[in-house]
Amino acid sequence: MNQRAAKTHRAAIGTDGRISLYEVIDFFEAAAHALSKHGAEDAAFYFEQVHEHLTRNPQKGLKEDIGRILGV
Repeated sequence: MNQRAAKTHRAAIGTDGRISLYEVIDFFEAAAHALSKHGAEDAAFYFEQVHEHLTRNPQKGLKEDIGRILGV
């Protein structure tokens, strides 16, 4: 049988409950911005730390020691 493969695409949100690393990165960036906007600079700093780590080291993801990511 020589049938061509069907064209497929991913749904907007996975039905298995998983989210992509880039969605997590966007979340941390948005959270840091919102916290800064509302005067919670200390909390925003830590969200920015995680955002920066994930952006610079996507291959490591969240497998790195959290203390090292947060700088504590």
